[in-house]
Amino acid sequence: MAVSVVGCLPEGAPPWLVDHAIVASVRFDVAVRGPYAPESPRDDRLVASLMPGDRLRATPFLVGPAGPIDAGAVRPAWFYCRATRCFGDVTQGARPRACEIEGVGSTTTCALGQAAAPELELGALQSLVDLYADPPALMMVAGAGATDTASCVDRLRRLQDDGETVQACIVIIEPLPLGPLWRLMLVAAATGLPDALPLNGISPEVQAAQPALYPAVLPFELTITGVDGQPRELIAADGASVAVARGEQVEIVAPVDVFDIQLFYQALLGNGSEVLFQATFESFSSSWLFTADVAPDDTMALQQVDFVVPEDAPATIYGYYLLGDGRSQVWAWLRFEVAE
Repeated sequence: MAVSVVGCLPEGAPPWLVDHAIVASVRFDVAVRGPYAPESPRDDRLVASLMPGDRLRATPFLVGPAGPIDAGAVRPAWFYCRATRCFGDVTQGARPRACEIEGVGSTTTCALGQAAAPELELGALQSLVDLYADPPALMMVAGAGATDTASCVDRLRRLQDDGETVQACIVIIEPLPLGPLWRLMLVAAATGLPDALPLNGISPEVQAAQPALYPAVLPFELTITGVDGQPRELIAADGASVAVARGEQVEIVAPVDVFDIQLFYQALLGNGSEVLFQATFESFSSSWLFTADVAPDDTMALQQVDFVVPEDAPATIYGYYLLGDGRSQVWAWLRFEVAE
């Protein structure tokens, strides 16, 4: 779950309205597998978790009123840190050291520099219990509009001493999706960590569970009903343009692949340091963000949203779609071209 520090929507704005630049989500991929990383059981799905020794890649979903924002043009600044210390370490004024191979656990904050999709090599697991008390995270700082990223980083460093403002900047802190826990427990035991947990709860069934995989975003099914009451249907893939007119009703159904719903084992604390694993299934959740005041209704059915194109709609409306399964999140977007 992301911790959004600044760059939030103005007070009173609907939560689905994008009227300025925000980061809607951040995705973590395994760029290079380490010695403990599981392989994906499906050729068409990527692993959505990280392990010590992996080289990770972070990709932000930056969006604004004028459409998706090219992260390559913005070049966000990135920092590797502990979730509760990121903001304080960066705003103290001193420049963090450059990141190298960084341990998973206790660490000082380091800088990855500016990049559209930075990569970081994770080192050895240094602590197990601390991962959940204060998880490792990436902090992203990006400029928005007339304020560039370098200026935002400079403002953060002067925040405490000079009372500088970062209102025009985007800042987000995203914990790393480490796990699954049973693999981390095996690593902790094998490397002799002092806070290693007993392994007796790791049954063959737990070890046989698939790793967390990113779900797929399937093409959207749209039904557009004109002011004359006549519907028309179409299929729109990620990034497609859809022609609409003011006053028309738009229904968007976002199908999901039922085979993307995975069985996994939740870790529960038993007596003392005992860890119990409970089988559960992922469940999908989704949300839409729009760049115009379309008052979307997502209460009709699961994975469906309806809205009416307002009479004062701009020439282009962007819709940003977020799909989560409880362990990871993916995204897509549509562009609605409003006829004059």
